[in-house]
Amino acid sequence: MCGIAGYLNLNKQDFKLDTDILLKMQKSISHRGPDSFGTWFSEKNSVAFAHSRLSIIDLSPAGNQPMMDTDKTVVISFNGEIYNHLELRKELESFGYKYFSNTDTESLIYAYKEWGIKFLDKLDGIFSIAIFDLNKNHFYLIRDRIGVKPAYYSLQSGIFSFASEIKALWQLPWLNKKIKQESVYDYLTFMVTPAPKTIFENIYKLEAGSYISIDSNKKVEMKNWYSPTLNVSSELDNKCFKTTNINNEQFVLDKIEQLLIGSIKKRMISDVPIGAFLSGGLDSSLNVALMSKFSSNIKTFTVAFSDYPESNEFKWARKVSKLFNTDHHEIVISEKEAFEFYESMVYQLDEPLADPVCIPFYYISKLAKDNGIKVVQVGEGADELFFGYSTYMSYKKFYDKYWNYSSKFTPQILKDFIYKSANKIIPRKSNHLEIIKNWSQDKSLFWSGAVSFNETQKNLIFNNLHGDSFNQVNRHLNDLGSSYDFTKQMMYLELKNRLPELLLMRADKMSMLNGVEARVPFLDHNLVEFMLNVPGKLKTKNNVTKYLLKKVAEKYLPKEIIYRKKVGFAAPATRWMLGNGKYFKPYFSSLLEKEFSSKSIFNKNIKDLSKVYDTHNFGFGIQKWTLQNLLALKYLNSKETFNVNENISC
Repeated sequence: MCGIAGYLNLNKQDFKLDTDILLKMQKSISHRGPDSFGTWFSEKNSVAFAHSRLSIIDLSPAGNQPMMDTDKTVVISFNGEIYNHLELRKELESFGYKYFSNTDTESLIYAYKEWGIKFLDKLDGIFSIAIFDLNKNHFYLIRDRIGVKPAYYSLQSGIFSFASEIKALWQLPWLNKKIKQESVYDYLTFMVTPAPKTIFENIYKLEAGSYISIDSNKKVEMKNWYSPTLNVSSELDNKCFKTTNINNEQFVLDKIEQLLIGSIKKRMISDVPIGAFLSGGLDSSLNVALMSKFSSNIKTFTVAFSDYPESNEFKWARKVSKLFNTDHHEIVISEKEAFEFYESMVYQLDEPLADPVCIPFYYISKLAKDNGIKVVQVGEGADELFFGYSTYMSYKKFYDKYWNYSSKFTPQILKDFIYKSANKIIPRKSNHLEIIKNWSQDKSLFWSGAVSFNETQKNLIFNNLHGDSFNQVNRHLNDLGSSYDFTKQMMYLELKNRLPELLLMRADKMSMLNGVEARVPFLDHNLVEFMLNVPGKLKTKNNVTKYLLKKVAEKYLPKEIIYRKKVGFAAPATRWMLGNGKYFKPYFSSLLEKEFSSKSIFNKNIKDLSKVYDTHNFGFGIQKWTLQNLLALKYLNSKETFNVNENISC
């Protein structure tokens, strides 16, 4: 894993490459790759790359980047891992390509030279890639299929710039830093700004499975090169998608086991030691069980909070560690330690990301680093693929019982009447009323597995700012089409938004802050494609969450591990923000005072959300955490460089 950055002049006159700026870009993301640093630029082509390297494959200087072929025709800056690079190398060597290193990076260069941009279809891995073809004067910026690795970009003042993290872009003097109000509106819904937008004006995230092409005429094009619904890997025999097979439980279980073992095996490829995050829950325990098939020397890591004892899973993690003879390590953190890291976390995330799990993810990654580990396998994606959350099951039951047929066959005039009647009875801020509103307006029942504020709630705390975050949901549903059942729609929405932009982004930023690469075996694209085609009735059989994965795990784990009550990878943000919080609660209050010392997009309703929303026994802890991350960004990070627009002062 690494950090990439650079820029390309499209039409700015009298532009000269500035190596000092390039070095500042590289330095700002040096934590992503502390092993070596490099830059490359071409005055003739008016393009510059910067790179920070985390050495995982071929630790020698031969693997340093930016890397060029021996003909000096293609240059690449690459962040990620290509798991099938040895197979690619064998094929490319048969075509006559001569290697000077043992890296996967070099295979990318030759694969591009051999197949052009279609080389992406050959890759099995996680990546963000910048390529410049000097012969064709053609540039590409590429993000992997599922969006495990981030890629940001901007086009301002006639210059295209890109980086693994936004902070590298702020080193460019021609970029302006301004918060985008529309993005704030969506952030408060999804706890992160959905791609392709970021919280900032004119700064964008490359969406998963897409690339940007800039040709010799400086024509900029965005293209989607992958969709899990349109692509079925050649590794998956298309026969398996016949109705007779895909509805057969034993066939599905065998295929899941086969794909998961293959996914974990290829993620064991490394020239440095590999560890695993282990909670003792189903996902991490099965991951360790299958890893142990390929290594007898695994280090495992567990984190807990001193003020959140009900989430402490040390007992279970120790059982699994003993079962598979891992070298186990644990860390306990307090609210004080979490708070001491918080401001640094906000800065490192670049834009607000309101998942408090960022904090334990940082500390457990640091624990891994301190114990000599550069690569860890983590369990992200298992709940989304295998229907693992109780909230998913609640949505499914409600959809089947009430939503499905009533939304299709109830006349619009009756829908309007029901909503107006409910509006008089149910508090207008409640989530129940919001569901009826969405039903009456033919919007989707499910938007995301993580929603902070609903649409009505947001409008009550904004000053003259309105929007509709459903536009983001509807865009993806339109891409999906109508041939998929409700469980597949839910999974697809998670794959397009919450997974790449919230869960995988937190994993990337917090692990790479420690120079640790996080690999996600449950999100292997072969497994994702297969699970999208598995019918919902199997995923939710007997109303058991994660039914299929639990059945697969029975071959490898004790039932007390598989079927124990789910705890989940969590942080006590609600506790911190409410009555028991010694640090975060007063901190949030101080941010509110700063917010209202000048003009704000918010009204003073946010000072007491419970009163605003007419609710009792619910302190809106996660909503306050969501607001806090935005306010902390505004007032504690780069305050001097924020521009002031008509609504936001920083």
